[in-house]
Amino acid sequence: MEESVVILHLSSTTSADVAAELDHLRDKFGSLTLGKVLTLIVVARNNESIEAALDAADAASLSHPCRIIAYLPDTQADVNEASLGAELRVGGEAGVSEIIILRPLGGAGANPTSLLLPLLLPEAPVVVWWSEDAPANPAEHPIGRLANRRITNTIAHTNPVPLLKDLAKNYTPGDTDMSWAGCTLWRGNLAAMLDEPPFEAVESARVQGSLEHASTYLMASWLALRLDAPVTLEDSQGYGLEKITLSRASGDLVLHRKVGETTAEMIRPGRKTQRVRLETRTQENRLTEELQRMVPDISYGHVLEAFGNGIIPGC
Repeated sequence: MEESVVILHLSSTTSADVAAELDHLRDKFGSLTLGKVLTLIVVARNNESIEAALDAADAASLSHPCRIIAYLPDTQADVNEASLGAELRVGGEAGVSEIIILRPLGGAGANPTSLLLPLLLPEAPVVVWWSEDAPANPAEHPIGRLANRRITNTIAHTNPVPLLKDLAKNYTPGDTDMSWAGCTLWRGNLAAMLDEPPFEAVESARVQGSLEHASTYLMASWLALRLDAPVTLEDSQGYGLEKITLSRASGDLVLHRKVGETTAEMIRPGRKTQRVRLETRTQENRLTEELQRMVPDISYGHVLEAFGNGIIPGC
């Protein structure tokens, strides 16, 4: 039998009252914190986007049981109209997690740290995910200071490439962006192609993808860093990455995913063209991957630093 969801709405409340209500639910339904491995704070733009973000977080919680705290301040309210609304969801759609939605109104959102601290799981890592808009310096943001890991999402940002440049300039270990997880399958397939004879040096590389998508720049920077070879960018009409060409003395290695397809052509000189799985990763997939590590992603840090230092000419 499918478990029903318990939803409680609290108005004009405090974080202490929310924590007390969680204790009450724990007494009524059992230990809600049992097996929880982290606290995930989700910062969203509006009510519509918070539900999409919670769907992704809920799916990720199947692999990483957590307490999810959605933080949705009303920035349009009068600063003098300070109050806190909250919603608690347990069971059913909350999956293996418990969901807390905080809606500070006006001045109540002036100090997010004081609202969030009482609700963090004790002695557990904290991850903050800005599902759309993100600060230029996540580690110095009041919510970012609470976290071991800080996840941005340039894919959903209105100005993704300028934001990526800001993130590079202000990088702090523990930062990451979901566009990096969007490169994972591409990087794995390219590494497999290079791990076959002939083991020749790559003389140059070309990355074709949307120049409005951070994954294109991160992939190009990763290649330039790993191959120590010049990399050029070429714009495409698709979403994200489309085609990568690695030029060697014996010919080109090509990985090409046409727009809208979930597989890609793997082309190698003297070999039959092979089709490999290479779907565009969902938000749930990318978030799940990012929650696998609670330590800084050193590879991402090196690639982002290289991008910020201009490893790709003209970027």
